[in-house]
Amino acid sequence: MQTSAGEQAHNIAETRPPRLLPVVIPDADEGGVSDVSTPYPSEYEGHLGNVMISNKDILERTKTLAKLINEDYQGERPVFVCVLKGASMFFHHLTAELMKLKQGFTYEFIRASSYLGATTDTSGDVKLSKEFDFDTLVDRHVVLIEDIVDTGTTLARLIPVIQERGKTKSIEVCTLLEKRIDHERHRSEIILTKAKYSGFSIPNKFIIGFGLDYNELYRDLLDIWVISKAGVEFDGKL
Repeated sequence: MQTSAGEQAHNIAETRPPRLLPVVIPDADEGGVSDVSTPYPSEYEGHLGNVMISNKDILERTKTLAKLINEDYQGERPVFVCVLKGASMFFHHLTAELMKLKQGFTYEFIRASSYLGATTDTSGDVKLSKEFDFDTLVDRHVVLIEDIVDTGTTLARLIPVIQERGKTKSIEVCTLLEKRIDHERHRSEIILTKAKYSGFSIPNKFIIGFGLDYNELYRDLLDIWVISKAGVEFDGKL
């Protein structure tokens, strides 16, 4: 099957070793008929396009990511910093798998967002929670847990702040998703240099579910969906 321009650009820019490469969801798989067998709240009827990644595939890939992290942090107790709210569901399943592997760790939560209100584009600005205690990260190996990396705006702001104020021993990123955005926006390089652990590389579509929201809706979907036009236009009142 012929790869798209976005997939080709992603492959050319890729620098991670084979063991750390994400599962690539081809651009050709970005559309399709809704999976009517997949359960979702009835109030979301008409808001969903197609399932991009099933819950089964998400959990299987999460288990693999936990094994990779465990291999790299043998004998260490890293601090996992979950970026709220979107990464919370991924964080829950990832840490559960790490517990099964007897990996020691501590964890913290931080709020950081580059999406403002009802928009499918990143704002370019990032808001961080003021109450975060950076002293918990001093001289520790830190792994940021993200739901999705697209423009890299959040990470570009968050990582330097954590390094400077947390005085960490090291810092890496584990993301469930990384989006293949338009390289003309000059931001996609951040995706490849900042996320050491990545679950899936996905097409440039606005997706929802498994913790990811649109205007604070759809976090409660088991699978990861492409949002429909009706979902984008919905006023948020259920």
